[in-house]
Order: sequence, then structure tokens, then C-alpha cells
Amino acid sequence: MKVNSIYKVIYISIFNAIILAGCAKVVAPTGGPKDEDHPLIVEIDPPDYTVNFDSKKINITFNEFIQLKDLNKSLVISPPLEEKPEIKVKGKTLVIEFLEELKDSTTYNIYFGNSVQDYNEGNPIENYQYVLSTGSYVDSLSISGQVINSFNLLPEEGVFVMLYEEHEDSVPIKQIPTYISKTNEEGLFRINNIGHNNYKLFCVRDFNKNYLFDLPTEDIAFIDSLVEFELITHTHIDTFYVPDSIYVLNNQEIPERKEERKIDTIIEHSHTFYPVNEYVLRLFTEYHEVQYLTNNTRETKHKIEVTFNKPIKDSIVFSMVDTVPEKQWYIKEINQTRDSIIYWLTDSAIYNRESLMFALNYQREDSNLVYQWNVDTLNMRYIEEKLKRNEEPDTSIKYNLNVQNKGQMDLNKDIKFFFETPLGKYDTSRIKLFEVIDSIEIQKRFDFYKDSIKHRTYWMAVDWSEDTVYRLEINPGAFTDIYESTNDTSILLFDTQKRDYYGKVLIDVIGMDSIPSYQLICQLILPGKESETIFYEKIIQNNQLVEFDFLPPKEFMFKVILDTNYNGKWDTGEYLKNIQPEEVLYHDEKIKVRSNWDIEVNFNVEK
Repeated sequence: MKVNSIYKVIYISIFNAIILAGCAKVVAPTGGPKDEDHPLIVEIDPPDYTVNFDSKKINITFNEFIQLKDLNKSLVISPPLEEKPEIKVKGKTLVIEFLEELKDSTTYNIYFGNSVQDYNEGNPIENYQYVLSTGSYVDSLSISGQVINSFNLLPEEGVFVMLYEEHEDSVPIKQIPTYISKTNEEGLFRINNIGHNNYKLFCVRDFNKNYLFDLPTEDIAFIDSLVEFELITHTHIDTFYVPDSIYVLNNQEIPERKEERKIDTIIEHSHTFYPVNEYVLRLFTEYHEVQYLTNNTRETKHKIEVTFNKPIKDSIVFSMVDTVPEKQWYIKEINQTRDSIIYWLTDSAIYNRESLMFALNYQREDSNLVYQWNVDTLNMRYIEEKLKRNEEPDTSIKYNLNVQNKGQMDLNKDIKFFFETPLGKYDTSRIKLFEVIDSIEIQKRFDFYKDSIKHRTYWMAVDWSEDTVYRLEINPGAFTDIYESTNDTSILLFDTQKRDYYGKVLIDVIGMDSIPSYQLICQLILPGKESETIFYEKIIQNNQLVEFDFLPPKEFMFKVILDTNYNGKWDTGEYLKNIQPEEVLYHDEKIKVRSNWDIEVNFNVEK
């Protein structure tokens, strides 16, 4: 009976264990800390830095399974091969198989970047490379540096940096380089295992991946001199002295003074080496794109607009194909960048026609960069929308202002009028401006004038009072355009900013006398994620204090352009003429403007 009870207890225990196991939640076993180690090489055949290399295949075996990630983006072989080797993974082994004969007596560097990673966690072997030589030694010289954008000085990623043994200017256009590297996300590059020689240094963003500068839109950079390697000798002298003498004076041991010690031996050590040359290259796009018409529109019956891919050269001949007008029949507007032209048709017999045929004659470069006349024929149509019954056409003048109703006006700015059509005349007696003080309106004097550069732009100059409400009243007949259309009544109520809201920046620019003839374009920039906004711009010809006032409390950057051709804008470079892009400099820190505060900044152009 006792034995049976024991069996019964055992049976119940086993039954409960089975039930619990069936009901238990399945949990994956914890594997300990995350693997953060990259793969380790256990065998290389042939070994890294092999000389007299004559194999077709390289096997690199690791201590764990591996994968290749973004190999096409990271892989750089220097010198470049006509046909890239076949690179694949077999378990824990990386296999490199060459598909062409390697050059004799040449050191090759196969750079994988961070593409070799462990299979599970993706831990990369950073900047991994394999080096071999088909000669009796491995070349050991190196250069390094950074490629930056020539206009905003930001680093440029994915740019090929190339060295050429031949030094003719046409080499980057005609043949692949002797050595090559590629910039990382910080614009940094390094070329190792270079042979002792002088080289031409050139960079290109290679859109068609052929290691040639053969597309006019490819970004490039170059240096004005050859890359040369100078042997440096450092000498270090070790001096050994006779052991210090001790003498006794008044029962005290006194060591011999240092300046009295005797020299035992002088040994001179000399160490010679080639330093790693460092370069900063400024990337730019040449301005050699062939001129062509990108767009042509007729938005209204009066307005013909043509747009080009780059600024036009000299004059353009605009004519009608099927009619020879007897009088002047258009007004021409060319924008500031000279890549767009608007023709305002002024003859009603022409602009009232639904279809018009024009000829556009302009000069553009041929394949030999020689300017030739080119003709484009434009068939322009405009169909007016039919009005609904009892609907009157809107013939009033349209314009935009830089201040809105219930908006705010800066104390240092004038009111800007931008008209959609050219003005024929204006009457300032039909424009009223009032200061509103305690519900009392006081008429304010102003000056109205046309912008000397910008088309259809006019300004209303006012001596503003701070923190004041204004009412602007524009009555019918104030503006009349060339088509005899006039404006409707418009009333705006706005106020001005407080004077102590603004801050001021004073920049002491020095060092201009240390650089050959140029003028300086000084810009106060509002930085953005993708572009810069010029808040203020001033041009100076010598050292002086540059003042930017009426600034809102924001962070700005100070930028200068060394305008060597005095045309008031930044210009790109031209490789075959050995012209570098105009140099750009930034103040090394952002300038934080505070309300009612003056900030003084020193800027040395030479540094």
C-alpha cells in the first residue's frame, strides 16, 4: 500500500509537469551581449602586401560568416582596371578573381571601405584594403586631403580623386588615371601605395563611371601645380655626459653643477622619410553648357516669355515670321541673370491674334566652342476664356507689395511695388499714407521712384516712426499700365517694428592689402538646410568696418567672395584655361544677433 502511494505521487508530478510544459510560453533563450566585433582575418592567400604577385585569385578567410554591403559604392581599385575583378563571398571566405592581366612592376590597392561585414550583426571592417605588387617591392608613398564645394565649402562625397603620370592638360579627358581614390561623407580621401614620381592631381564626379572628364556637367577640381614627393631628413642628437662627480664640503656631499659636467659621447641620429602630402580641392562645375532654349510661353495675349539654360550672349533678334510690323511692336525685358526675356506686345493688331509665329535668332557655341547664329521658330497660341453671362472682364492692374494688411514693416525698408504688367504712368497724388496716432490720422510724406535695375519694380520711400500704425490708401488712377488699364482701390493697415527689436553687427575686415587686386563681396547669410539666403550684401575695395544694422534676433553667417573680375558675383572655374573658381571664405563661427545689441567681429581675409 505504501509503495503504491509513492507511484501515485510520482505519476501526479509527471502529469502536472506535462500540463505546465504545454501551457508555458515559449521564450527564445537569451544570447548574452550583442556581438559588436568585426570579422577577423584568419588566412590570406596570397598574403597581404605580396610582391611578385602572379596569381589570378585571392582568398581572404575570416573567423565568421561575412557579407558584402554596398560594394559597388565603396570599392576602389588603384590603379583602375579596365574590367573590374569578380568579387564574391563563399561562406567565411572573400574571393577576388581578376579578369584581366595586371601591369608589370605595379602596386595595386584594393579598397573595400566598410563593405566587408559580419553576416549577423553587420559589423564592418572599417576601411579594409588589400595590397599587392607585381614587382619586387611595394610602393609606399601617400597623399591625402579633402574635397569641398567651391561655393559653400561643404564636403563633397563620392568624388573620384585621381593621379596621372602624364602631365598634359588633356589627360583627364583622354585617359584613365594611374592612381585613384574616392571621397567619403566628410569629403576626405587618401591614396596609398604611390610610386615615386611627379603627378597631375584631378577630381571628377564621374556620372558615367568611366574615369574620364567627358561630360560638361561633371563637377571637377584640380590643383595648379604637380604633386611632388620631397624626401625629408630629421636629425636628432643625443648627448651623454661623464657620470656626475661628488665632492665633500663641510661634511656635505655636493654634486657637480650641470654646466660643469664633461661630455662623454655625442651621437647623431638621422631619419629620412617622405611625408604624406595633404591637399584641399574646391569642386566646381564649368560653365560650358551649349546654349539652348528651355521654355517659351504665352500666359496672356500680351506676354511672350522665352527662357534659356544659361545667360545669353550679346543681343537676340526677335521677329515675326509671317508679318513685318510697320512700327515698334514690343517692349523687351531681360532679367538680371540674363537667361530669361519677356516681350510685351504693344500692337493690338498683333496681340489680339490667337496664333503668332516668331523667329528667335541668338548666338551659341558649336562643338569647337565657337559662337554661331542659331534660329528657333516659335508658334505661340493664346485662347481667351469665354466669360459667363453678365460677367465683366477684370482689366485692373495687378501688383504685389512687400507688406500685407495687418502686417508689419521694417524700419529700414521701403514699400516695394511689383507690377504684373509694365507701367505707362503713375500719379502719386492718388496715393495717401497716414500715421495713425490715438485714432487721429496724420498724412505722411513719401518719395515714389522706379527701380533702376529690376523691371516693373517701384519703391515708396518713407521716414518711418517706430512702433506706429500706418494706413496706406491707393485710389483708382494711381497706376496706369501700357495697355491703359488702371488699378482698383486698395487700403492697407499695418504697423512698424520697435527700434530696440533690432541688433547690429560690425565686422572689421582686414588683410585685403595682402592679396592681388580684387574686391570683396561681403554677405550676411541666413543658413538653411539646403541653401543659403542672402540677408544683406555689401561690396568693399579695401580694409574697413562693414556695418549691418536693423537685424532681427537670429543666427547669421558671414561670408565673403573674392571677386577678382569685379563683376559683383561669384564665378566658377575653367579647367583648360587653368582658372580656379573665385575663392569663398566664411567667418568660423555663427553670429548670434540679439535685440538692442551691437556685436563686433574681426575678419582677416589673409588668414
